[in-house]
Amino acid sequence: MAVISPPSSSARARLSELERVYNPVLGAFLVWRTAQGYFSEASHGLPIPLAYLTLPIALHNQSRDVLIRTNQGSGLSLFAAKLGAKQEDLLAIHERALALRNLSHASIAATAMANMLYLDPVAAKLLPLDIKPPTPSPDILKLGKACEKLGVWLARIPIEQVASSLRIAF
Repeated sequence: MAVISPPSSSARARLSELERVYNPVLGAFLVWRTAQGYFSEASHGLPIPLAYLTLPIALHNQSRDVLIRTNQGSGLSLFAAKLGAKQEDLLAIHERALALRNLSHASIAATAMANMLYLDPVAAKLLPLDIKPPTPSPDILKLGKACEKLGVWLARIPIEQVASSLRIAF
């Protein structure tokens, strides 16, 4: 069996900014944090369609900034209203969700393979497992905390209202 060594620093330097941000490992962490927030509020798993909203919101500059700046108590409606100040930013969530569908799917699969989430196939929900992942950078921790907040917001309203607030279709 061949031993695979980690990439050298020169190989890491060749990664583009896009490759560093749009990768399933970061996505897995963010989806896991969203599922944790959802579970803390609702005491059941994150519906799979809602998991596909994490990356289009968290990896987009404007929506990520609004997500981080909006207080947890404000909820998804205020987040959508702030984002809707520039209507094209709110309407673009659906298009980004479609564009990032493969990355979201790979991220969800990575969380399941890493035993971060349990995929309940009958209920079509993701249950976060209590694990201690490696400590990421402060910026990624901050983004993870914002995704946890997003999960709380998603748990507070029915999926139909999420779709209406964010102008998306499942």
